[in-house]
Amino acid sequence: MKKFTYSLLTIFILNLISISVALSDDSVQVYIQTAGMALKSENYPRAIENYENVLRLDHNNFEALKNLGVANTALGNDKIAIDYFTKALAIYGKDPSIANNLGAIFSNQKNSGKAIEYFEMAVALDSNNYLHLSNLGIEYSRTGRISSALAVLQKAHSLNPENPLIPYSIGTCFASSGSMDSAEVYFERSEALGGKTADLYYHLGTVKNRLKKSDEAETYYKKVLELNTRHINSLQSLGLIYFSNNDYLKAQEQFRRVTEIDTTYYPAWIGLGAASSLSGNTPRADSILNNLINIDTAMAVQMMDIISIKQQQKNKKLRDQTQDSLKN
Repeated sequence: MKKFTYSLLTIFILNLISISVALSDDSVQVYIQTAGMALKSENYPRAIENYENVLRLDHNNFEALKNLGVANTALGNDKIAIDYFTKALAIYGKDPSIANNLGAIFSNQKNSGKAIEYFEMAVALDSNNYLHLSNLGIEYSRTGRISSALAVLQKAHSLNPENPLIPYSIGTCFASSGSMDSAEVYFERSEALGGKTADLYYHLGTVKNRLKKSDEAETYYKKVLELNTRHINSLQSLGLIYFSNNDYLKAQEQFRRVTEIDTTYYPAWIGLGAASSLSGNTPRADSILNNLINIDTAMAVQMMDIISIKQQQKNKKLRDQTQDSLKN
């Protein structure tokens, strides 16, 4: 009798365990589905809540760990995201997207060493993924490894030739290495593919300027300012183009706008002072010169040197014109 009773009790307990496991499995699936829908709709707090419920029932659930990393990254919780991604990678180390996501986090943190480590892992796991290759190439470029960057970026470009970001990145590599002709080719290719960012236009303007194509450079700097009226580097560059062409009134306008945006950007003050002097606006030039003397006499000397060089060029041009007229 006791034996029979014990057997019934054992069966009853086993049934309860089976029911509990089944209910737990069902709950996990419900939480995963709810979390997945929340993640898809970018409701990250709700996604996190449900994925955490999954981990409460299944501590090593890969999908929950991975997507908790994704959701926390979206919310800027990098430290938490790194922890979840690392745990997910420990469970399944052959998911290149996790390695790529970790690389992206460390890249945003300016930790290029760790970023490259994870981007290289992602590429090793999937060597034909243009996104992973692009990320690795960009990070190589940031650390000055231009030849390595170009190799992986060229491969990424061959895999996805319609993506404007890849030729843009290749262009920055060539520009940083001083190969302006090649940089120009790839920046223009990026633009032709639909690239319309201020960064692209600024780089194109800078390359054109370096190649002594000032008219084209002016056009691109103006395109930057259509997107961002407060882009200091483009305003300053435009001012320098006008200044070199002796169009001092236009130069003054660009330099003045820079000083209004950033009162401590002294190259613009030097340019504004020099352009004011050369255009005959002596009171403004004197005022700027005195302010520069009070801040740093070296900047005041630089302003005076620029004015002197321009005056010498002007005088030489006048002498040459006079001599030509006498010959005729």
